[in-house]
Amino acid sequence: MSFLRNTWYAACWAADLEPGAPLAKTILCDPVVLWRDAGGMPVALEDRCCHRHLPLSLGKITGETVQCGYHGLEFDATGACVRVPGQSKVPPGASVRGFPVCEKYSMIWIWPGDAALADENDIPELPWLDDPGWTFTGGHIHMKADYRLLIDNLLDLTHVSYIHKNTIAGDPKEALVPVKTIRDGDAIRVERWMLGFTAPPMYDQARKFPGEVDRWQLIKWQAPSTVTLDIGCAEADTGAPDGDRSQGISMWSNHIITPETETTTHYHWAFARNYKLDDEAVSDVLAKGGLQTFMEDVVVLERQQQSLAAVGERPVVDINIDNAPKQFRRILADRISAEQNRAAAE
Repeated sequence: MSFLRNTWYAACWAADLEPGAPLAKTILCDPVVLWRDAGGMPVALEDRCCHRHLPLSLGKITGETVQCGYHGLEFDATGACVRVPGQSKVPPGASVRGFPVCEKYSMIWIWPGDAALADENDIPELPWLDDPGWTFTGGHIHMKADYRLLIDNLLDLTHVSYIHKNTIAGDPKEALVPVKTIRDGDAIRVERWMLGFTAPPMYDQARKFPGEVDRWQLIKWQAPSTVTLDIGCAEADTGAPDGDRSQGISMWSNHIITPETETTTHYHWAFARNYKLDDEAVSDVLAKGGLQTFMEDVVVLERQQQSLAAVGERPVVDINIDNAPKQFRRILADRISAEQNRAAAE
């Protein structure tokens, strides 16, 4: 499998990159060490000492450098070796690869491709994750499956009625409501409105609804692997489809996905809301309900990965709901192919 490399991926939540502690990650099959310099700025280097290849993540942070735990070589934020114990000169070529890195939207982002092309403006927009008018609860799941299976899942709304009966599924008849798929440049949008249904269990815990609700699911995939869902429900016939959501709850469900290897994935998730910001009970409901919901997906996707490994490249049968997943895969494949062709021509 090939990955899109000239793009930004989420390396970790910013809160998980603690000062003075190197953090090891594998991203697109590449071992990476993340750390903060003396000023608190994030740094990302190849997780390998150029001397005897011990992972630098097993060393320690010494102010502006990371020190290898084997022989004490020190590397700065660019990846250059700046100190070798016991000798005055650093050998020529003593360096490791450095990666462009950025802290934005409460996350540490890494650019695994051509550093000259890195532009922070290309990071997927997730403004509610660092806006003081919003709060979020989230986490990280290590998933033993191809990251593309997770994106397929998130763009497929009909599975909700079957996999998520105990969390975000409402009336089983929701599965019959038509889904609208929209190609928006290199993005995919999926929209579904469900009018006059029962509120899902997790939503009803966050706000008790006296009767039927109007519910919305508005999804956007941004290449290569970020999926955001504008979701919620309001009391039926109170104007939600026309923009008045005041009689309900609205959230952004964020899925910031990074391939670890061809068959394993870093799954960062977050529920963001702009109501009851200080209500710990609501945060607890969303944290527990969100994790339960996403683990329901992970269990299915990991079993799907096992099945795919067993049967190989046997053909699959597509149904109507596969429109959005098929389009996302086509866009991603085209961008990877174009990137590889440009590299080959240089």
